[in-house]
Amino acid sequence: MTRRSLHLAVGLLLVLTVVGAVLLSYVWLPFAPEDTSGGRLAPPGGDHLLGTDKLGRDLFTQLLIGGRIAIGTALGAVTVGGLIGVTTGLLAGFATRWLDDAAAVMLDILIAFPTLLLAMLIVAGAGASLFTAVIAIGLAMAAVVARLTRVLVKQVLSRDYITAARVAGISWPRIVADHVLPNIAPTLLVNLALQAGLAVLAEASLSYLGLGTPPPNASWGRMLYEAQATVLTAPVAALAPGIALVVLVIGVNLTADGLRTWRDTR
Repeated sequence: MTRRSLHLAVGLLLVLTVVGAVLLSYVWLPFAPEDTSGGRLAPPGGDHLLGTDKLGRDLFTQLLIGGRIAIGTALGAVTVGGLIGVTTGLLAGFATRWLDDAAAVMLDILIAFPTLLLAMLIVAGAGASLFTAVIAIGLAMAAVVARLTRVLVKQVLSRDYITAARVAGISWPRIVADHVLPNIAPTLLVNLALQAGLAVLAEASLSYLGLGTPPPNASWGRMLYEAQATVLTAPVAALAPGIALVVLVIGVNLTADGLRTWRDTR
């Protein structure tokens, strides 16, 4: 097995494992999310596979619900960032010289701010909720997607077959649909896969800071925050969400890297 296929296989295995567990949680949960009958900080074993948290809730149940939020945030943020970023990049790629330069400057300014910082500013202004976090992270990543799209569109428009299509009288919308989008899609998909991993980390960071999904909904970031006070007496409460977060992000990054090499894109 080559390095390319190994990265892709391992990445898909990790991602599908997390996704499978999340899908399972919609039809089966060990305990109700609000059930506190397990006792405070019970060790793993018996009915509680990973033990309980400081409120007596089943940690495995909380972990599965946190996975829903992580996957949902990644998909939602990538959708928002992809739609806004690709649309903006396409418009910039077809814009006149001065509009294109102005768009490039604005995108560079936005990209200079870290994704998490932009998301924190948006959430702080709009209020903490899962919907706000998804929109904030999506808007923050849109600038990166837009700049990449703009560069790719410029490269495609410089090709001879675009000139031939224009000479043949093909309209710009048809050229975009038949030539531009199919040629830039592989690179954009790889980038969006990488952005999905960043979105998972951003949501966990926002929840850790109290700016993500509000209680009583579980989130891996808030689970880490709540477990830090008892990390020595009940380490599983911190290790479980931390390991889940690492597994998902590494899986997404390995999948993106495998796709990048497989498609031989830059």
